[in-house]
Amino acid sequence: MSDAAPPPVLHAEDARITIDDVVAIDRLTVRARGERVLCTGEAEALFAALTTVPLRSRAPSHDDAAMPGEASLAAGTLHVAGLDVATRAHLDAAGIAPLDPPLPKGTTAHDYVTWSARLAGFSPRAARDLAASALERVGLSAFLRRTVETLERPPRRALVLAHALVADPAVLVLEAPLAGLDGPGATFVMNALARATDGRGAILSAERLDPGTPEGDLARGATDVLVFAGGALVLEGAPETLFAGVRVYGVTIRKNPGPFREELLARGIEVTGGPLRMSVRLSPDASTKDIVAAASKARAPLVEMFPIVG
Repeated sequence: MSDAAPPPVLHAEDARITIDDVVAIDRLTVRARGERVLCTGEAEALFAALTTVPLRSRAPSHDDAAMPGEASLAAGTLHVAGLDVATRAHLDAAGIAPLDPPLPKGTTAHDYVTWSARLAGFSPRAARDLAASALERVGLSAFLRRTVETLERPPRRALVLAHALVADPAVLVLEAPLAGLDGPGATFVMNALARATDGRGAILSAERLDPGTPEGDLARGATDVLVFAGGALVLEGAPETLFAGVRVYGVTIRKNPGPFREELLARGIEVTGGPLRMSVRLSPDASTKDIVAAASKARAPLVEMFPIVG
């Protein structure tokens, strides 16, 4: 008798994610088909829930009271590797690498990852050995004695990855690991990601999926790509089919969402989300000029329009 199939890396059923009690993503239903899930678009709320890191921590120079913060699962279910995100049980199986978290000044790279292993329950000696191994795996062997504040952005990203990796988790949750990187810095982090995710599941995010960019290349190595916009999952699939001529734009208008939606549909343009923030999927013969024309005819002033896919 064969063993039961392992639970999916990411599985949600009618999940409602709130940020400070305000709905950010609603009715999220998805079951990952493979071991490498990449999310793009407006996925910050999902990763705030998965990493358990409040959004406000990403802008420490701002007034905390003015920044959105805690993510919660208000309804439905959300699981990572079969473990409940609502109760944070998923942290037993997931290594977490949030986007550019604050790092303790004066701490060496080795001490930082050693402390991560100690928090996971390892003895001092085992923690030191595991830290050295994790740092070597992400390409930071030469940085063991460097203090964290002396590291540039690429090795800092790899350091946070080593922190997530040190206890050998079944799944890594990696928030925007390539954001703002290009050239040798992006290559350095890409190599670290390839080594860290080998043989384990991964849930990653990317800001954009433009062809030929590091984030675009990252997406093409995924098994599942999830596109979020307007508080909803608007597109999902394997990269080889998802990127075959698909063009998705995020759109925000100021008023008249009903007439605007009708104008888009009349032009064969699919609409998801709303009322004022939405995603639109262009038909093969449509262009962004059609979006602008629809907004003009509906008297719906465009606030922003940006490409998500394609």
